Amino acid sequence: EFVGAYAANLMMHGDIDISVVRSKPFSIEEVFDIFRNLYFKGAFRSYFIGGDWDDPRKGKEFPHGYYIGMKQRVEDEKWKIDVWFIGEEDFNNREKEFNVSNILLTDEQKETILDFKQYRNKNKLSIPSQKIYETVLKHGCKTIGELGEFLNKQEI
Repeated sequence: EFVGAYAANLMMHGDIDISVVRSKPFSIEEVFDIFRNLYFKGAFRSYFIGGDWDDPRKGKEFPHGYYIGMKQRVEDEKWKIDVWFIGEEDFNNREKEFNVSNILLTDEQKETILDFKQYRNKNKLSIPSQKIYETVLKHGCKTIGELGEFLNKQEI
C-alpha cells in the first residue's frame, strides 16, 4: 500500500512511503531476509533497517512493525523509499486514525498543505507532515500565521 504524501499527491521531494501488509505480523528474521535480498540487488546507495519503534516519545508517527529504508540519487535529486512491514491489524488501526491518503482533498487544501510544507522546509522547522495535514484538515488553518498559532498551542 502506498501511503503518505505520495499516495495523497502532496509530495515536496523524493520520499515514498510504502506499507507491506499481511494478516500476521512480520518477524525480524523475515525482514532481514528481505533486507538482504534488496541490499545485494544493489539498486540503492544507502540502506537502513529498523526494529519495532514503539518508543512513546515518537508518538503515533510510526507503525508497529519493521522498517527498511533505501536512498538513491536520481538526476541530482535525493530519493528515499521507506517500507514498513506490518500486520493487518496494526495497518487497519492506523487507517482508522487520520490518514491523508484516504481523504479527498480540495485544490485549496492541497495548496495550503504544500505552502505549509514549503515554509517548513525553507525555515528548517521540525514539523512532521502529519501535523501539517491535521492543522489544515482537522483544524482549518489556512495561513502561516494560523499554523504557527496552532503549533504553539500544541507545543510542537
